Amino acid sequence: MKAYRADDRVLLLAIPAEQELAALARILIRGSVVALGTADEVSAARSRFAEFDNIMLLDAPPDHVPWRAAAFTKIVVPHQYERILPYLSRELDRLLAPDGEIIHKVASLS
Repeated sequence: MKAYRADDRVLLLAIPAEQELAALARILIRGSVVALGTADEVSAARSRFAEFDNIMLLDAPPDHVPWRAAAFTKIVVPHQYERILPYLSRELDRLLAPDGEIIHKVASLS
């Protein structure tokens, strides 16, 4: 896996832990991160990330992301979506920029 660059445009298919998302936003000083969740997850997380201009939380399913094609340089697939990855592949291919990278996140043991 390549390291994140300051100008990456990252799509997270699920909203991660608060510390993880904040750390990523601090790396992406010229980039952005979009994290998907349910309406309840987005609502609960919004106030925790209000200080970050480069985080957008979106109520959308991973198989139908309302975003333009080739918009993301990195897409992070959490372990819980690995089983349905074949179902998501067409949408992820549409969203991934040329030379972009799909990152498969390993489950945390903590």
